[in-house]
Amino acid sequence: MLHLVTDSTSDLTAADAAALGVTVVPLTVRFGDEQFRDGVDMDAPTFYSRLASSKVSPTTSQPSPEQFGTVYRELLRSDADTVVSVHIGSKLSGTCQSAHLAAQEFPAGRVHVVDSEQVSSGIQFLVKLAAQGRDRGDDVATIVRNLEAARDRVTVYVLLDTITYLQRGGRIGRAQAFIGGVLNVKPLLKIERGEVHPVARVRSRQQGLAKMVELVRGDGPLQAVAMMHSTDPGPAEELRSRLTQLLPELDIPLGQLGPVVGTYSGPGIVGVAVLRAG
Repeated sequence: MLHLVTDSTSDLTAADAAALGVTVVPLTVRFGDEQFRDGVDMDAPTFYSRLASSKVSPTTSQPSPEQFGTVYRELLRSDADTVVSVHIGSKLSGTCQSAHLAAQEFPAGRVHVVDSEQVSSGIQFLVKLAAQGRDRGDDVATIVRNLEAARDRVTVYVLLDTITYLQRGGRIGRAQAFIGGVLNVKPLLKIERGEVHPVARVRSRQQGLAKMVELVRGDGPLQAVAMMHSTDPGPAEELRSRLTQLLPELDIPLGQLGPVVGTYSGPGIVGVAVLRAG
């Protein structure tokens, strides 16, 4: 039997993970000496409330190889069991490395770790494609090959309220170009092939939403689109309404960024993930 594993930076809800038959391994968020498992001990609303009131900046850590090993052992109960484990981009987190180290404990071919090169809804696209392949009866090699091809067609656009959290967390990548001269502007970034890239500086959220519609239109034809927000779903709902008019054939879900992703993006985020047609 083929089992699917991902991590909590996919921001899959417990209900969606159960429906897809996916095991989610949580990362950890720390406020000083207190630590919480992402999505287990601390949900998104609680995290953003704490973020707004805490004098201590949160930090995060990936699951250990031992944590992954425990999950894999539970799933690999018979010789016929295999695992495909899809995780946050390796340039953004050490999670993939922990998963790879854990996979080495098992015979070759039992655990296949896939670097999504993405985060949040970008990971979800690949997890859902893996579930579709499993349900079709595709073999593991085919599923992994399809995921590695599909990840090159995924882009996540994020309109930040401030670049402070991304800079503080050291996940800024090529968006370093935005440092300096960013007063009174909102950075629009994209995550593509595992790196954060600058796209534009906009003066207002409305200008940013209009630019995101333009970017999504330019990415077509599209196989899937998903929306994300952190603390205020209103602007994301507005963007989703515009994109639904542009892409009436697609169902566009809206999800909330969880504690680990929120540590680096901060409050007031609007995000959109696209999967270009293959």
